Amino acid sequence: MDPRAVARMSAPLLALVALTMVAPVILALVDGQLRSASAYGASVLGCLLTAALLRRLGRGKPGVLEALPGGSGDQDSREEEPLHRKDAIGVVVLIWCVMGIFGALPFMLEGALLDPAAAIFEAVSGFTTTGATVIGDIEGLSRATNLWRCEMHWVGGMGIVVLFVAVFPQLGVGAKQLFRNEVPGPTSEGLRPRIRQTAKALWWIYAGLTALCAALMFAFGMPLFDAICHSMSTLGTGGYSPRGASIGHYQSPVLDWITSAFMLIAGVNFGLYYAAVSGRWRALFENPELRFYLAVNALVTLVVAWSIWDRHPDVIESLRYASFQVLAVTTTTGFMTEDFDTYPNVARYLLFLCMFMGGCAGSTAGGIKVLRVFLLFKIAARELRSLAAPNVVELIKLGPSAIPRSVVTGVLVFFAAYMLIFSATSLLLVALDMELMSAMSATVACLSSVGPGLDAVGPTQNFDVVPAAGKLALCFCMIAGRLEIFVLLSIFSRELWRR
Repeated sequence: MDPRAVARMSAPLLALVALTMVAPVILALVDGQLRSASAYGASVLGCLLTAALLRRLGRGKPGVLEALPGGSGDQDSREEEPLHRKDAIGVVVLIWCVMGIFGALPFMLEGALLDPAAAIFEAVSGFTTTGATVIGDIEGLSRATNLWRCEMHWVGGMGIVVLFVAVFPQLGVGAKQLFRNEVPGPTSEGLRPRIRQTAKALWWIYAGLTALCAALMFAFGMPLFDAICHSMSTLGTGGYSPRGASIGHYQSPVLDWITSAFMLIAGVNFGLYYAAVSGRWRALFENPELRFYLAVNALVTLVVAWSIWDRHPDVIESLRYASFQVLAVTTTTGFMTEDFDTYPNVARYLLFLCMFMGGCAGSTAGGIKVLRVFLLFKIAARELRSLAAPNVVELIKLGPSAIPRSVVTGVLVFFAAYMLIFSATSLLLVALDMELMSAMSATVACLSSVGPGLDAVGPTQNFDVVPAAGKLALCFCMIAGRLEIFVLLSIFSRELWRR
């Protein structure tokens, strides 16, 4: 890995982080909250100065256009010019770690969170769309800070690196490597031949769905500011809310169904939406992962609704609350309309298992991903059949296509790594004197970007009970889960640091 190349490529990304803080500055000024405006203004300045320093450290590396033969070229030639994979990994990991630090600055400067570990935890949780919070009095925060929390979800949902590729067309060199490291899932195929156009297409779809969600929420009674914040959290599958009771604050069946629908939408592979927009509607109905995703959500919803039947006046009410809680967990959004930690054990256990799965590959959701879980079932079924017919060679198929052996191996290795991190972090939290279920659910909630867990970190609680060392360990889990584990773990490999 070349540190100068990493520094040069990271500088404009960090400048974009500074740009995202401008909206809270403006809102704080409108509200007459000078301390908040100063906190966010200082954070913007800090981001820009650090970006300038990184750019200076990257001096001596050829610019994007200079790196091309002849000093310039068309977009297609720029797309093909390679950036070393090690440098791309370095850029992605550096940006996601640095975003947590600069995202925490406004919390500390404003006085909302004075403990650095807690402030970093809140910011990392925001950008990774985890939604786990250490703040007890959400409604006591300034509007600027509540906007910033939800804005972090929205930016982190599709990914700051994808945003950079979409906004800065001069990033031709290495764009594909950056995109592949950023977009979650077992595979990340381009929707168009040019990676910048792919990123733009994704962001237009993402922004359009966010605007539609906000408009519907506002039309059905949610205040405009709340609708904007909740729509960003919903499509980013984050879960931060300007209300302490989350969506349950409004006690509105219509808003519950709207939020449930958009949580379900956000958990689907965005590549399928592009296919539908392009006229290929059949892709939505033929995709095996999507069918499995819908089937799991429907089945779990029915079981949870049955288990809480006696808590609600009729079947529709039971289904409304059950579907909302199930989708909040499976899509890793983390909103709530009631405390699912008080549900019967069968429902709690099912929701705990759903925390591991998460949403579809290529969505803004976290977790192991529906596609990997689906393939794990297929691998297990093949192994069972091979016991009866050991001489038969059977391929694993996804629809009509056979899955390459490398993908199957990758799924198994990813699952093993996920469970190892889950076990190690849970053990650490137990060693820090956390109760077992609280430790386990806190770990999976952060590793899968769900947000709320069970017991001490349940939907009506927060993560302030976790010791400082535990918060930092959970920050590692959040970033690891957002970057599909191996991108982050590769930083600890000697091979990555060799040129």
